[in-house]
Amino acid sequence: MNTYTLITVLFKKFPLKTILNISVFMAAGLLEMLSAFALVPIIEVLLGSDMGNISKITEKWIALMGLFNILPTKLNFVIVLLSSIFVASALVIYARYLTLRTKYAIEKELIKEALSSFFNASWSFFTGEKKGTLINTFNREMLTVGNSLTTIGDLFSGAIRLIFYAIVPFYISWNATSVAIGLGLIFTLPFMMLSRVSYRLGQKNTSTANRFNQNIQESFDAAKVILGYGNQHKNIIQTEESFDDHCKVTVKSQMIPFITTKGLEPFAWVSIIFTIYYSITYLNIPIAEVGVIVYALFRIFPLIAQISRGRNTLSNFVPSYEQIDFLIKRAKQNVQRTGELLFKQFNDSIVFNRIHFAYENRVQALKNINVVIKKGNMTAFVGESGAGKSTLIDLLVGFYEPCEGAITIDGTPLFEYDIGSFRHRIGFVPQDSILFNTTIRNNLLWSYDRATENDLIESCMLANAHDFIMKLPCGYDTLVGDRGVRLSGGQRQRIALARAMLRKPELLILDEATSSLDSQSELLIQEAIEKIVQQTTVVVIAHRLSTITKSDWIYVLEDGYLKEEGSYLELINKGGVFYQMAGLQSLVV
Repeated sequence: MNTYTLITVLFKKFPLKTILNISVFMAAGLLEMLSAFALVPIIEVLLGSDMGNISKITEKWIALMGLFNILPTKLNFVIVLLSSIFVASALVIYARYLTLRTKYAIEKELIKEALSSFFNASWSFFTGEKKGTLINTFNREMLTVGNSLTTIGDLFSGAIRLIFYAIVPFYISWNATSVAIGLGLIFTLPFMMLSRVSYRLGQKNTSTANRFNQNIQESFDAAKVILGYGNQHKNIIQTEESFDDHCKVTVKSQMIPFITTKGLEPFAWVSIIFTIYYSITYLNIPIAEVGVIVYALFRIFPLIAQISRGRNTLSNFVPSYEQIDFLIKRAKQNVQRTGELLFKQFNDSIVFNRIHFAYENRVQALKNINVVIKKGNMTAFVGESGAGKSTLIDLLVGFYEPCEGAITIDGTPLFEYDIGSFRHRIGFVPQDSILFNTTIRNNLLWSYDRATENDLIESCMLANAHDFIMKLPCGYDTLVGDRGVRLSGGQRQRIALARAMLRKPELLILDEATSSLDSQSELLIQEAIEKIVQQTTVVVIAHRLSTITKSDWIYVLEDGYLKEEGSYLELINKGGVFYQMAGLQSLVV
C-alpha cells in the first residue's frame, strides 16, 4: 500500500466530510490569493503612482470595486485586504476544526470496525494473535491512522493554497514564476525520495511498538510470578530494551519531516534571490509587482515544503493502517460460523456424535467422541491434563468446529442456531474467573443488565456469596480491583458463579471451578452447585473427583479418547481408569 491508496481508502469512508474539508480549504485559498492581489494596489498607492501609471492588477481591482460601488481609496484597499485576510484565517481555522472532527470520526469508525470484526471472529483468531499486537493496534496504530487525516488535510490545504498563490505571480510574470517554482521543485525532489525511508521506518515503528506493548502486557499479567521469582530487575531491563528499540526508530521517523522542512529553507532562499535578480535585471518588472511575486514565493515555498513533509509523514503512517487492515481482514476470514435459528431452550439432550477434532498443525485432541448431555442432569468430564476436557467444552460453546462428526441440540445441529443466542442462554465459570475492575454489583449485572435487586440477591444466595458480600464495607457496591484482586479466590469464584446464574441459564458450564481453591471454599462452591443442579443442566470439568460424586453421569477422557462412562459408583466398581484416579486422590483404598 502507498500513500495515495491510503488517502483513497480513508476518503471513501467519509466522502461528505472530505468534500466539505476540501471546499473550505479552497475557499480559504481563494481568499488568500485575493489578499496577495490586494497588495499590488496598496503598494502602488503608497508609492504615489498616478492613475496613468498603474499596473493591470490595480486596474482589475478598481474595476471589481466599481461593481460594488466602492471607491478606490487607500482606506478601501486596506479594508478589502484585511477583510480577505481575516476571513481566510477564519476559514483555515474552521477547516482545521473539520479535519480534527473527521480525524476522531475515523478513529471511532476504525475502532468500531476492528472490535466488531474481532468479536465476530472464531476463537482461533484470538489464540493466533499476540495480545500485545492487538493492544498496540488500539493504543497506537488507530491514533496514528487518525493523525494521518490531519496530515492529508495539510497536504490538500497546502496543494490548494499553493495553486491559488501561484496564480498571482504567474499572472504578473509567468517567466519569473516558472523559474522560481521550477528551481523549487528541482530542489524538492531529493527530499521527496525520503518517503521510502519513512515507510520502512513506519514498519519498524509498528513492529517495535507491538513488542513493547507485548512486554508491558506480559509484565502486568505475570506480576505475581515476576515478584515471586525476584526477577523484576530482569523484567525491567527487557522492557527497557524493547522501549529503546522503539525510541530509536521513532526518533528517526520524526526527524524526516524536520529534515524536509529545514533542508528546503536555504534552497528556497536561493530560488527567491535568483528570481528577484532575474525579474528586475532581465524582465524589467515594476518594483510593486516584484514585491508581490516575492511575497507569493515566500508563501509558496513553505507550502512546497509542507506537501513534501506531509507525503513523507504519511508514508510513515501507512504501516499502521496496514496492520489494522490485516487484522480486520484476518478476523473476517475466520468469522464465527453461525445459523439463523434463535435458541431459547433445549428439551431433551445435547449430543456429541463421533466427534473428531485437531488444532492447526497438531495431533488430534479428540477422537471419536460420543457424549450425551441430558437436560436437568449434572454431567461431568474428568481426565488428566491434556486429555481433551477443555477442548470438548470449547466445542460445546462453539469456539471451534469439529473436524468430523456433529454436535446437535434436540436433533438440530449446533451451528444452525444463532451462536450468540445460544451463548446468551449459557452460564460459564472458568477455572480462573475474570472479574472486571468495578463493583460487585456491576460485575453481576454484566451478565444480565435487566436484573432487579432481588435477582442479584437470589443468585448470590444460590452461589453462597450473599453473606460474605454483606460483610464487606460497601456490600454489593464494593470495588473488586483489577481482575478481582481485592477478593480471595473462593470469593471470586462464588461471584462468578452468581454472575452465571443471574441470567438463569439453560446450561451451566463449570470448567474446573474448584481446582485451585482451599477446602472451605471448595465446600461452599460444592454446596452451591448442589443447589444449582436442581434448577438447570450442569456440565462440570473436574479435577477433584470429590466434587462430582453426585453427578448423574461421568465421562472419563484419556489422550483424546473416551475411555469410560457411567455413574460415580459404577466407575469405581469397574476398577478402571476412574478408579485409579480416585485412588490417587485417596478417595478409595
